Amino acid sequence: MALDAALPEATRTRLVEPVGAAIATVVIWHGFTNAPSQFAAVAEALAELGYRVLLPRMPYHGLPDVLNRELADLTTTALVTNVDAAIDIAAGFGDPVWVVGLSAGATLAGWAAATRTEVSRLVLAAPLVAPTGAPMPLVRLLVKFPRIVPRLYWWWDPRVKEKIVGSPHAYPGFPVPGIIPFLHLSEALFDHSTPVGHRLARTVLVENPGDFAIRKDAARELADTVFFPRSDVTGIACIDSELKWMHDFVEPLSAGSGRTEQVVAVLLAALGAGDPAAGGVLVPPLVPGPGAADS
Repeated sequence: MALDAALPEATRTRLVEPVGAAIATVVIWHGFTNAPSQFAAVAEALAELGYRVLLPRMPYHGLPDVLNRELADLTTTALVTNVDAAIDIAAGFGDPVWVVGLSAGATLAGWAAATRTEVSRLVLAAPLVAPTGAPMPLVRLLVKFPRIVPRLYWWWDPRVKEKIVGSPHAYPGFPVPGIIPFLHLSEALFDHSTPVGHRLARTVLVENPGDFAIRKDAARELADTVFFPRSDVTGIACIDSELKWMHDFVEPLSAGSGRTEQVVAVLLAALGAGDPAAGGVLVPPLVPGPGAADS
């Protein structure tokens, strides 16, 4: 994270402190090909409410040349190192540690919750278990045999390529091998080769009807089979379909996104620290997770 000093300020790892004592330290990982700037306004708003917020930059993200191909060099080891460094920082403050992630960032948040006992609450916002249209057997094959992964560059919108509208810090595409390390981690959680090593106080999955980037059924199965059985309180937060939010609903510079105050309301409701009916999120009554009585 010290290497961030060479990057544009907007895309560096950042820590936002509240005035006075913190209620908790919330670690939020941004989405695939984006940068910490994606959650900057949310972090500032949470800090005003008394939360300390750490926004880690994922490896090879946030580089000044958005057309770079550096993500082709990403490894699972680099992702795990990123998670451990972020949780080391967050835990050092001595306050409760809660983790949040969007898409590939949710994969890292899930990994943190599974492997670091300091984490007590988890919010999975559209976790990347499988891209839309990708059969799980194919995902598992590519994870197991990464050498067969196509070495091509994938544009998010091939019609406009680098002219895509949105954050100036987000990449308009990515080398396909760059997504595999995230899928490797999610598969390790899915097949329980990396189990959730402690009980979590709370796990909530955020579902978005307007999200067509990930397989929502696979994301729900990840929450159902991996995290809910090891959590005292569980739930699914469903974003109101009338809002027409898209996958990157937290990105203030993209279409199909919410206002900062809406996104903050969604995250606080999911974390158990806000009004469940606020911000366009519909949260059914949360229930004790399986085995909660034994914790």
